[in-house]
Amino acid sequence: MTAVGDYLRTLIHAFGAGWNRFWFTPADVSTLGAVRLGTGMVLAYWLATFTPDLVPYFGPNGLAPQATLGNLETPARNGSLPQVIAQQVRESLPRPHRWSFLNLLHTPNELRAGHAAALAIALLFAVGLFTRVTSVLALVVLLSYLHRGPVVTAQVEPILAFVVFYLCLGPAGRAWSLDRWLAQRRRSAVAGRTGGETSAAANVSLRLIQVHLAVVYALMAIGKLSSPVWWEGLAVWLLIARSESRLIDLTWLHAYPYLISLWTYLVVLWQGAFPILVWHRLARPLLLVINAIMWASLAPVTGMLDFALLMVIASLAFVPQVRLAALTRPAFAAGRTE
Repeated sequence: MTAVGDYLRTLIHAFGAGWNRFWFTPADVSTLGAVRLGTGMVLAYWLATFTPDLVPYFGPNGLAPQATLGNLETPARNGSLPQVIAQQVRESLPRPHRWSFLNLLHTPNELRAGHAAALAIALLFAVGLFTRVTSVLALVVLLSYLHRGPVVTAQVEPILAFVVFYLCLGPAGRAWSLDRWLAQRRRSAVAGRTGGETSAAANVSLRLIQVHLAVVYALMAIGKLSSPVWWEGLAVWLLIARSESRLIDLTWLHAYPYLISLWTYLVVLWQGAFPILVWHRLARPLLLVINAIMWASLAPVTGMLDFALLMVIASLAFVPQVRLAALTRPAFAAGRTE
């Protein structure tokens, strides 16, 4: 029994030490700042895409008026709405938890002014100005658009939401930011400091992004393995054949069916291997390079440039902090903010 007790104590101690090392080891803030910069630019671009159709999408008499969204949450009456749709919307998230500032804007001019303010917040978040405040406001803006227009969401919005949320938790403005630059100018006494700043909170944010992203890749791989078109090697061809979404025409590849099948199987292999091998120190650089190449190849085929770019940006959370710190020190990392 003594041996068993010693083993259990050692096991618990080792698990606790590993848990603390994984989550709470101070990490260089440069990686978190780089993820914030890229994510903020994607958020600003995503918001800008609504500008030409702002009133038709979100106006009081637009494609998705508030009354229609409210009807989706009540049982269908007189067959006006399918019962299954109403049930799915009700079970996803109760309406009181889906607040949107867009619901307070009742005229086209008010909507345009609110949209301009939202774009300004996204840009301030991207460049890292008043980041502690603008990160939270950016999350509020993002969720407001998602809650107001759930019918216009696609694949990019869930990824954007969790990355912005995790960026709110850490010191995302301490590198690659105007906050950093302004602090450096104010505190000239430490302008010659070398070495990156570290933070346990930055590590928590990065780890949350890493774990969540690994789960996303795992679910993407599982979804593909449950679909016959991926087993048969036809999925990439179906993407190429969708003329309404693709950015380039690769239909000439129909003469090379083996190449299309290989491409299809490589996508499945990559998404299945990523959540496993990315945690291995030696395999991680190779996985990140492959990840960027695969998204670059899929973006023009699927037409989802923002989604592909965001997935690459989120994967920067796995880049060793010292690499990014070396890039930021000359211009951004010389000062220190509290």
